[in-house]
Amino acid sequence: MIRLFGSACGADLASLRAQIPAQWLLSWNACHKVGKNEKAALLSLTALSLLHRAGADGTLSYDDNGRPSFLERTCDFSITHTQNHVFCALIDGEDASARIGIDAENLDRPDLSNLDEMANRWFSENEQKIFFTSPSKETFLRIWTRKEAYAKYTGEGLRTLSKVDTETLTKEGSIHFFDYRIDNILISVCASSGAEIPQDCCGF
Repeated sequence: MIRLFGSACGADLASLRAQIPAQWLLSWNACHKVGKNEKAALLSLTALSLLHRAGADGTLSYDDNGRPSFLERTCDFSITHTQNHVFCALIDGEDASARIGIDAENLDRPDLSNLDEMANRWFSENEQKIFFTSPSKETFLRIWTRKEAYAKYTGEGLRTLSKVDTETLTKEGSIHFFDYRIDNILISVCASSGAEIPQDCCGF
């Protein structure tokens, strides 16, 4: 079963640390540099707090690409953040052995000044056809969130983003994309075919 959780980022680092299991913090500290970007640290720890409140349990570990997972494979999860909000996708129960990826983007992002150039650089031929048929920021970000969700699903990281063709993946049917919009935030979830479709984003 897939469950989605979201939250605004409003707590401070000290209170967030108090909400997260000690082993998770040790693993997180080994992978992150708080002093370099405190805002990113707040968002990342808020996501772990969401995961803990959802009842997830296990030994937290990060791979070479920075993807977190539990060594016991009690579930799979993916986290993302955009501006002041964080989201977590969790897959457990009978689907616990499956993988999942999530990405979210805010339509108010100020750094999307040349969508045509970015689409030509990062989108596949199929994705470019969709974008240039309706060249809006929402069309661009919908494709982009799917690509990033898939990159997190595979664990290969963003270096493979330009090679991903979400249209072909969708037609092949081996994975599914679930798309949501909450206010100005677009969310995409990528999961294995057959996973139960998430209906709501809890806690947001």
